Amino acid sequence: MKTDSTTPNHPFYEKVETLLSSMTIREKLGQCVMIEPCFCLDERTSEQFGESYDGVDDPKYLSMLLEEYHIGAFLFGGASQIEDGSAKAWATYINKVSEQNRKTRLKIPMMYGIDAVHGVNFMKGSTIYTHNLAVAGTWNPALTEQYASTVGAELSALGFNLNFSPTIDTARDVRWGRVYESLGEDPFLASQVARALVKGMQSSGNLAACAKHFLGYGESRNGMDRTQADLSDRVLLEMHAPPFEAAIEEDVLTMMVNGADVNGVPVPVSKKLLTGLLRDKMAFKGITMSDWEDVERLYSRHKVVTSRRDSLIRSFNAGLDMNMAVCNIAAVDTMESAVREGSIAMERVDQAVRNILLTKYKLGLFDADPVNIQQASVRVGNDESKKLAKQLATESITLLKNDNNLLPLKKNLKSVLVTGQSANSKRHLCAGWTLGWASAEEDDLSCATLLDAIKTSVSHDTTITYAASTEELTALNLNKEDFDVCIAVISEEPHAEWTGDSFDLALEEEEEAMLKASVATEIPVVMVSMIGRPLKMNWAHEHVSALLWIYSPGTEGAAATADILFGDANPSGKLPISFPQDGSQVPCVYNARSYQSDEVWTRYEPLYEFGFGLSYTSFAYSELCVPTMVKSGEDITVSVTVTNTGERAGEDIVQLYLRDQFATVTRPLKSLKAFRRIQLEPGESKTVQLTLTPAELGLYDEELNYVVEARKIDVLIGDLTGEFRIED
Repeated sequence: MKTDSTTPNHPFYEKVETLLSSMTIREKLGQCVMIEPCFCLDERTSEQFGESYDGVDDPKYLSMLLEEYHIGAFLFGGASQIEDGSAKAWATYINKVSEQNRKTRLKIPMMYGIDAVHGVNFMKGSTIYTHNLAVAGTWNPALTEQYASTVGAELSALGFNLNFSPTIDTARDVRWGRVYESLGEDPFLASQVARALVKGMQSSGNLAACAKHFLGYGESRNGMDRTQADLSDRVLLEMHAPPFEAAIEEDVLTMMVNGADVNGVPVPVSKKLLTGLLRDKMAFKGITMSDWEDVERLYSRHKVVTSRRDSLIRSFNAGLDMNMAVCNIAAVDTMESAVREGSIAMERVDQAVRNILLTKYKLGLFDADPVNIQQASVRVGNDESKKLAKQLATESITLLKNDNNLLPLKKNLKSVLVTGQSANSKRHLCAGWTLGWASAEEDDLSCATLLDAIKTSVSHDTTITYAASTEELTALNLNKEDFDVCIAVISEEPHAEWTGDSFDLALEEEEEAMLKASVATEIPVVMVSMIGRPLKMNWAHEHVSALLWIYSPGTEGAAATADILFGDANPSGKLPISFPQDGSQVPCVYNARSYQSDEVWTRYEPLYEFGFGLSYTSFAYSELCVPTMVKSGEDITVSVTVTNTGERAGEDIVQLYLRDQFATVTRPLKSLKAFRRIQLEPGESKTVQLTLTPAELGLYDEELNYVVEARKIDVLIGDLTGEFRIED
C-alpha cells in the first residue's frame, strides 16, 4: 500500500514535517505559485509596473521572485525563450536560478517545468518525435516507455525536473483541435500507453511526469477546445478516468487539471473531482496544478467567482495545490491575506505544501548537483534519439488502402511525380508544439523533407518531378504515360489547441485542390496523409490507389515514411481512433453504448474503424480457445493462433475485444481488453496467450461501484468469436 508524507513510516516524513514547521505562511504559499519568468519579466518592466531589470537572469529580478515572493516553481511554455534557445543557454540559466535560490532562507529547491510533449521540442537541434496519437498507433508500450525514458534523460541533463507531459486524454470527438496530442478514443489502449509514458518519463528518478488534463477534456459538448462538457459520472469513470488511474498506479508525481467546464463546474474549482474522485477514490498523492492562467480564467471567462481573489480561494480549497499563475506573483499576497482572514485554512495550506515538498524530496532535488552544461549539450538531438524517433514513426505509420498492392513501390521506377507543398516542408513533418506554441519556422529545423527522403530512396536512374502547387502541376503539362506513380502529400497547417478545432473535418481548400489535381493526372496516386488527426478522407478513399497515414512524424519521419513507401519496412500501425465518414457522423467511437431494436440501433459505420491497419503481408487467425466458465474474481486466459499467410515478414497486433451478451447496465458495442504485437516470418505461426484479470472483466453497476457481474461475454479476436460465462 502506498503512503503519503503524513504517514510516519514514509521515508521523507520527518524531513517534510521538519521543513514545513519552519516555514512562514508566505514561504508556504510561494511554493504553491508557479511563474513563467520570461513573461513575468515583460510584465514587471512594462508601463504597468515600470520596474527595471537587466534580463531574466538579473540577480535583482530573481531575488524579487525567490526571496520576496518565495516562488517555488518556474514554468516555460511553448513560446518561452532563453537567449538563443540552445542547450547551453537553458542549462546555464537553470544553474543561475538555482544558485540564486540557494541564497534564500530555507534553500528549498526549485521545480523547473517545460512542455516537452514530443521530444525536447522547444530546443533547436533537438530530435522531434511523432505526436502522442501516433505513439498510441504503434500499440507498443515497450517502445513507448523507451521513448519516454530517452526524452526524460535529455530533459534531466538540461536541468528540468518537471515535464508537462504526457497528455493522456481520451479523444471522443475528432473535431477537437488537440486530438493529435491525445491517446485516441479507447480508454484501455490509452491506459497502457499512459502507463508506459509515465514509467519511462520518471525512470531516471529525478524528473516528474505530469498527467494531463484531469478530467473529461477530450469530449466537449460541441467538440471545441475548452468548451463545456456535459458528461455523466458513468462516462467520466468508464471513458476518461482509466488512463489517469493507470498513471497514478505508476506513481505519476504531478497532475494537471482540465481548465474547462465539466457538468457546469470548471474543474479547478470542482471539489467533487479534485478531492472526492482524484484524492479520495483514485488515491492520487502528488501535486495537482492548474494549466496556464486557468485560475485567473475562473473569473475572466467562466464567471463562477466575483473576483480574482475568490478564484484563488475557491480553487485552492477545492484541492488545487499549485497555481500556474504565469505572471501573477501577487497571487502570493492575495492568498496570504486570505489565510490570515480564515478564508483558506492552514490545514489546507499545509496539505498542499506537503505534497509539493514530498515531490521535491522524491526527485532528489535537495541534494542535486548543478547542471553539467557540457553533458546537456551532448544529450540533446543525439544519434540514439534519432534512431528511436525513426522507429517510433515507422511503427505508427498506418496503411489504410492499397489497391492491387501498389505499395511497396520499386526503387528502380522510371519516373515519379511528387505533389504537395508539405512534401518539401520540415515544419509540416513536426506540426504543433515545435520550437514554439503552434509551429516552427522552416529554417529553424534541420532534417530531411519527405521529398529529400524519396530522392534518396530511389535509384540514380529514376526521375523525380515535383510540383508544390496546382499551378506548378498545371504548368508541367504532364503526359501520364511518362510516370509510374504519383506520391501526393497532403497536410494541414500546424496548429495548437483551439486553433485546430474543426467543425466539418474538411481538408484545407488548397490541399484538397492539390489532391484532386494529382488524381486528375490519371497517374496511379499514393496519398501520403501528413495530418495529425482524422479528417474527411471519403473522396480520397474512393479515388486514390493507396493511402498511407503518417500522422505528424517528426524530424525522422521522412526517412521512416520512405522506408514504408519503398518496402524497406512493412507498415504495422493500427488506428487508435476511428475515421468518421464526415463531420456529421460525430461522435464516431467504436465503443459507444449498445442499443438495438427493430427500429433503432447503435450504428458504428466509420470510414476506417478503430484498430484497423493494413500490411504488405496477410495474417490468418485460427484455433481460438476460450474457457467456458470462470469464477468471479479469477483470471481468464484466452489463446489464438496467428499465421503469416503472405510472402513478407511482418508484424501484427492481436486485439482482444469483449462484448457483453447481457448485463445490469447498458454496455459498449465492444471493448478492447488486451493486445499483443507479434512478428512473423512468411508461413510462420504463433500461438498467443492473453490473460484477462477481474479488472478487465468488471463494470460499473447502477451505483457506480466497480463489480464483476455473473454474465455471458463474447470474445472477439480477428474474425473469430468465442464466449465464456462468469459465475458467482
